[in-house]
Amino acid sequence: MTLRRTPFPARLAVGMLAVAATLPLLAGCTASPEPRATPSPSAAADVNGLPAGVQQATDVPTAVPNTPELRRAVTVSSCEKADGGWKATGTAKNTTDAPVELTVTIFFTSDKGTVLGTGDTKVAVEPQAEARWTVASKLTSTPKTLCVLRGVG
Repeated sequence: MTLRRTPFPARLAVGMLAVAATLPLLAGCTASPEPRATPSPSAAADVNGLPAGVQQATDVPTAVPNTPELRRAVTVSSCEKADGGWKATGTAKNTTDAPVELTVTIFFTSDKGTVLGTGDTKVAVEPQAEARWTVASKLTSTPKTLCVLRGVG
């Protein structure tokens, strides 16, 4: 006995016809429910564990200049609420005989480490001198907002 195979295009057509014939049966005779709007994500995402109204930052930089030798020359002296957000202030010390320009980057975080905002500033420091710097960010703070020296470059 010899079996003949049906050509592939014919088998494909029969399979598609069977699926097309079954779809109306699966749809049933009931009306479709009215579509409902689904909320779209906001620019900042709510995070469990944060107080109401506090949101995490969504534009956190990933490539932050950070040189350990330069970082040792920078101190954060205050971390406090500012107009519309939070600010960190401190000093940068230059112990060399040449002027330097540093980029100081601060992450403002919750006490659990969630980044709420970021900021950076450039500070020019003369040879054998100190210079003050300030970094501020617009954010809604938590009761225990922290200022993290993320990088100095």
